[in-house]
Parts: sequence; C-alpha cells; structure tokens
Amino acid sequence: MRIIIVGAGELGCLLAARLSTRNEHDITVIDSSGEQFDRLREKLDLMLIEGSATDVSLLKRAGIADADIVFAVSGDEHANMVVCQIAHTFGVKQTICRVYSLAPFSEEDKITPATYGIGEVFSSPDECASKVIDVLKNRNVLEKIRFSNAAALMEVIEVTPSSMIAGVRIKDFPGIDVLRNVRLAALVRDQRFIIPHGDTIIVPGDRVYVAGTNETIDEFMRMISEEANEIGRVVISGASKSGEILARQLLAQGYEIRFIEKDQKRGEHLLEVLPPGLIVIQGDPTDEEVMEEAGISHCDAFVSMDENDESGILSCIMAKRLGAKKVVAVTHKPEYISIVPALDVIDCGFNSTLVSVNALFRLMGYGTYQIDAKLERFHANLKEFRVSERSRLCGTSLAECKLPPSTVFALLLRGNEVIIPSGTTIFLPGDIAVAITTPETAKALEPYFSR
Repeated sequence: MRIIIVGAGELGCLLAARLSTRNEHDITVIDSSGEQFDRLREKLDLMLIEGSATDVSLLKRAGIADADIVFAVSGDEHANMVVCQIAHTFGVKQTICRVYSLAPFSEEDKITPATYGIGEVFSSPDECASKVIDVLKNRNVLEKIRFSNAAALMEVIEVTPSSMIAGVRIKDFPGIDVLRNVRLAALVRDQRFIIPHGDTIIVPGDRVYVAGTNETIDEFMRMISEEANEIGRVVISGASKSGEILARQLLAQGYEIRFIEKDQKRGEHLLEVLPPGLIVIQGDPTDEEVMEEAGISHCDAFVSMDENDESGILSCIMAKRLGAKKVVAVTHKPEYISIVPALDVIDCGFNSTLVSVNALFRLMGYGTYQIDAKLERFHANLKEFRVSERSRLCGTSLAECKLPPSTVFALLLRGNEVIIPSGTTIFLPGDIAVAITTPETAKALEPYFSR
C-alpha cells in the first residue's frame, strides 16, 4: 500500500512508526520544516520530503498519482483540507484529514467533508474528550476500546472488594447467560498478563478486559455494578480545546462540573461559551488550596486536560491524595505513553497522540493497531488481523489453531456481526480476528494471517 503522510509532528511521526511495522507499506512523509526528519531517519526506512504539501509539483514528486491513502495530519487544518482536495483530484482512494473544528462543514447546508474531496475527518480534541467521557460512565471502568466494527467494544474494569464477581470462579459466575454473550479476554493481576479460563478466580484489584457488543457489555456491567459507582460530580483542570469540549458534553449530560484554570482570560472564555451551571475556579491545579476550593475531596472524578503534561500529572497525584475517587490524566508527549500507566495513583491515563493514531487506524479500516497506553501496564498489544482466502487460518476452527503463547482471540468481526469465538468457530475469508498478544509474540501471529 502506498501511503503519504502530511505533517511530521508528534502525530505524523507516531503514525509513520506504527504503519512502518508492516513491510508491505511504501510510506512518504512530507513536512514544511523537516525538523523531525533526523529522528525519523534514525529509526525508519521512509521517503522524506521537505516543503509545502499544498504544492502540486511536490505532491507529484511524492507519488500522489499512485497513492492509495493520504493522511493530512499537519497542524494547519486549512492546508490539510487543500491537500485532501488535491489528492481527490488525482484519484486517491482514501483521504483522512485532521481538523480542529467542524466550522467548515454544515449538515443543514449539505456541506460535508465530501464537498471538499475529503473521505474522513477527525479531531484530536474531540477524540480525547470522547475517551474521557467513556470512563466517566462508571467509576470502575478504566477504558473503553473501540474497533473498526462500531458494534464491537472492549471495556477494562477494575474489580472492587464489594463486586459480586470478586472471589468467584468464572464458571460459577451468577448470570451465566449474560456471560455467554461476552468474552473475559484477559486480566491483569499485579502487572501480570493472565488469560483466564473457567477455573480462574477473580480477585479484588484485577483489571478485567471484557469483549462483546455495546449492548452485551452494558448488560454485563448492570449485572456486576452497584449504583454507588455512578459518577456525577467532576472537576476538570486545563482549559485546552479538549477540556472545553469535555466540559460542554458533560454539562449537556447533566454532570455537575467545576473547572480549574490558571489563566483568567481562558476562564472567562469558558464562562462565555459554555452552558450555565459551570463553576470556574481561577488558580493553579497543583495548589492544594485551589483544589480544596474546587471541592476535590467530594468529587467523583478529577480529570486533567492540562496542556502541560508535568503540571497535569502532579495535579492528578494531588487530587488522589486529597480524596478524588477517580483520577484521569490526558497527556501529550510520546514519552508519557508508558510512564503514566505505570503510576498506580492515576486510574486512567490517555495519551492524545496515541488516541489520535488509533482513531486514524479505525477510520482507515486497517487491520492492526496498538491500543491506548492502558495495555502498557502489562506490556501487551491489541491487534486486528484480517483473514484472507490464502491465510493459514482460513477454513480452520479456533480449536485447531496452535497459537503462540500469551495470545487470545477476544472477538471475531464478520461483516456487521460480532462473534464471541469458541473452539468450534471457523475462520472465513474477510473475517477480522481481534487478538490480545504481547509484542514478542505479535510477530509470530502474523504468519497465521499472511497471504
């Protein structure tokens, strides 16, 4: 597949690195300054072109006429849109455009991304806000993982001492009919990756990865959750674009929101643009008095959307110490992808760059992507593999597969159908198998699906 990436910022570099793990991709990266090119050259075998991607002659030199997909992910959304228009003119099959607002589009006036020759649009701030909202539905939900099939879902839940499944063998679970419709694909205990079976006893503190559909997982959560786990009062720090989007959506859903913002003008902006009911506290979120004024000891969740990663992490640690029941950190630097999940005091840690890369892979409909840093707590990846007619697994049952160690198939996606795999499940052409595997065994799994 011939791929052009426009923009070599943090997002473009991580996207290139993830895509380059597959040898069949021919990747070209274009950037106006080329500041990151030395770093890319050290690690990856790519074509790198410095210059303006809105220059048609430069795009032709990059191979735009033969490209299969163009990712326009630079920091300039208008340039990204122009690149997609040019790519569309050259007949590129798929274009994905990074935007920072939906102002150029209007459903009422029938002005859609397609009007500009754009196949798909995505917004990093919106993606980050959505990730946070997902984990604020229930105090015990640590992450929601979505796939190329929108009906499929995986939730990561933390088992509490009062949970009805704590201390119970899986085969003895109450509501066994509900359990047939989900897959307990993996669990983490003391940072160890465990593939559970019928005799596995779930203990408090376990992080369980539950796979199924939106409906079946909701049913499972209703069975094991208590009313007291619902979240109503949220304190947010950091008036970033993501923070503003998050506050707007939570207020619309009836949450009680308090916002901590150091900059007075940003705080005033929030009060002007957001619905009534928002309380803004001006001050530093790493200041204990400011935290107490925001009512941190009585809140159900504290969320840091700070643009400064170090300040955000410190405020999360302080919030937990002062009594916040759940703490969520959104960071931005790639260095924190593995660091934040290692901090047990932070319940949920998301990296905006990795969240964006995963969103791009979903839009691309591509077969393999690394899920958010939560899996870094036990050094594992979640991957999608597409079954072809020539795949080794095609026509065989799951029971017949001799899988690499530390590998489990969580779901099978067949068209619009989401299948909980069992020993008798047979792999068919076009199926997408969702696997949890360690990085060491991921390469050993690829030959099962290669053509």
